[in-house]
Amino acid sequence: MYSAPVVELEDDPVPIVKIIGAQLKRAMASDSHRRIVSQLDGCFSLSSVTDPQKVSVNINNNNIAVSRGINPQAKVVIHLDFNDAKIKPRIDGLLRYPVFAIKVGKLLEPPPQDWITEAKSYWQTVRDQPRMPSAIKMVATNDNVELLLGGKDVEPEVTIYGEPHALLALVNGTLVFAEAAMTGKINVECSVEHLAILTEVSIKRLLGEL
Repeated sequence: MYSAPVVELEDDPVPIVKIIGAQLKRAMASDSHRRIVSQLDGCFSLSSVTDPQKVSVNINNNNIAVSRGINPQAKVVIHLDFNDAKIKPRIDGLLRYPVFAIKVGKLLEPPPQDWITEAKSYWQTVRDQPRMPSAIKMVATNDNVELLLGGKDVEPEVTIYGEPHALLALVNGTLVFAEAAMTGKINVECSVEHLAILTEVSIKRLLGEL
């Protein structure tokens, strides 16, 4: 077992710093990702190809510091689309620091997760938020596996349909609820009020505030 690194954000962090920091904190629950951090020493930066967002991650002595902008000391700079992981990134510094770049790539990959286990953890975290539905039913459309979050004898006020990877992204804090519904990543049956509160909760999770 590897000790959990400390993830620190800059003072008054901008949203992208909060998002990357939250993703790294979640990843540190995985021993394999903690091992990767123990093998890294140096800085890398991420630069959006669709907007001005840039963020740097400095790893030293099992500490992870996240800050805005491109760090001039970065060994590699990864140019990517923060909203579409399917688009292949371009990596500056790959030829000079190939091993470092490969390990950073593995660090940024989410650890293996099961959507049902993550959904139960999600519910424990968010169920007491104001105006949350009393129960949510989630249905994996690939095999019709259903999960009821909330009381067993309570009729679900929200039903969410989606592929397992979309349900996982929704509950692990990497997908915004309304955006997922509008883009067809999930289909939902719920009131406007519950759509609003679940979207608010998902944004807080994305930013690491919940």
